[in-house]
Amino acid sequence: MAKVKMGVVVTGLRGTVGGMTFSANRAGNYAKVWTRSANARTWRQSVRRQALSVNAMAWRDLDPGDQAYWDAFGADVGQEQMDPFDNGYYLSGFQWSVKVNSWMKSVGRAAVSTPPAGTVPAAPTVTGFQVSAGATTCHFHYALGEFTPYFDAVVFVGMAAGRGNFVVPGPQPLVLGSQVPGGTSLDFTTGLMAVFGRVFVTQRAFLKVCRQTTDGYRSAAATAYANVIA
Repeated sequence: MAKVKMGVVVTGLRGTVGGMTFSANRAGNYAKVWTRSANARTWRQSVRRQALSVNAMAWRDLDPGDQAYWDAFGADVGQEQMDPFDNGYYLSGFQWSVKVNSWMKSVGRAAVSTPPAGTVPAAPTVTGFQVSAGATTCHFHYALGEFTPYFDAVVFVGMAAGRGNFVVPGPQPLVLGSQVPGGTSLDFTTGLMAVFGRVFVTQRAFLKVCRQTTDGYRSAAATAYANVIA
């Protein structure tokens, strides 16, 4: 891996060019030789790929009026996305349709033919987070009323090798999509074990939780971390 010192013209690089991958971390910008990642064909990957394929094909079957509705939704100023350099850009209607319906599938909801209404919900408030060794008790706590009948919960967890690690491992895999869980706590033990198997007291867990409306809007993520306990 090589570090990169930027000048007055180039202020940052991201992505892969000419066999070199450029990125940045807390230490600054860096570059490394690009390598092909392992492509283990797990059942979770297969499910995600199938969902993307199904949602892409569903776009072709949409009424032209609905497609235009999605296009207008994507072009709205409120749907501006930001790249790693904080430059704004917009997704197409097709991209939004696939994205929203992938989100809907993550919590077991039926696909939608029109964009979500209303506004993007606020991130939930996480008040506690615990992961036990062996993944026997894994849950997080949140404020009462965070997940009302209009909000689902989408939970991601990443596991770092050591307790001193403050860098969030990524990407964090989905461990639970729950429809309107209510209450003040949610257990994700089964999902965590399905992804990671055993976890150990030497590890640190990183949590990411989103609120998702029942018609497909997803909030920014609330985050937390905790050392795995015995």
